[in-house]
Amino acid sequence: MKTLIVILLITHIAAGMIALLTGLVPMFSKKGGKLHNRSGLIYVYCMITVAITALLLCGLQPFKMMRLFLTGIAVFSFYLCFTGWRATSQKMGRITTFDRGLTYVTLVVSASMIGFGLYLVSQPINSIFPILFTFFGVLTGVFASKDVRQFGKPTERMHWFFQHFIRMGGSYIATFTAALVNNVDRLLPDNAPDWSATAAWILPSLIGGMLIGRTVKYYKEKFSTSARKVVAV
Repeated sequence: MKTLIVILLITHIAAGMIALLTGLVPMFSKKGGKLHNRSGLIYVYCMITVAITALLLCGLQPFKMMRLFLTGIAVFSFYLCFTGWRATSQKMGRITTFDRGLTYVTLVVSASMIGFGLYLVSQPINSIFPILFTFFGVLTGVFASKDVRQFGKPTERMHWFFQHFIRMGGSYIATFTAALVNNVDRLLPDNAPDWSATAAWILPSLIGGMLIGRTVKYYKEKFSTSARKVVAV
């Protein structure tokens, strides 16, 4: 069992590191080009590996609050990654049974995280975990619920495009946050202020969220300008 856990842990860490490195390539490469597509696919496969190994490590090792929470983050990140990747195939309305099944399973995971977070609130513990479990459970549920509402319904023009890069970007932010939080004690000096560890939870989402928001604004203006030119012609 110990050997299996070591193998899973090495695989988990390696896949996570490769995901963080290759995930940068699609952001800066030509959209729709070979480099963009191939590096994006490597990122997706790495995130599948990260999620599977996280679940196995959580189930095979003694219970730890941080381990359980990071497993939830891995599932959340994987869902964003997978649905962002699948968005490129769903632009013609091709939604598979697996797509639906994954969404409903993610809803169950979301409800479980929220329920566990609320349970922790009632316990005499001085920890940020009740807030984290509840917050990320709600966040996961928001994305999955949105997907359920979209099944079989027409979407706005270029919906798939925005869903693709918003969710892939969100997945990268969640993965980066998990890696940073898991290693923040090793990165910070011993005399670092207490708030620096909390900043590791918040800053990636704030900075990444602003960058994604700017990207959305840029492409909406670009598509709007292109549409006006077509109409004018």
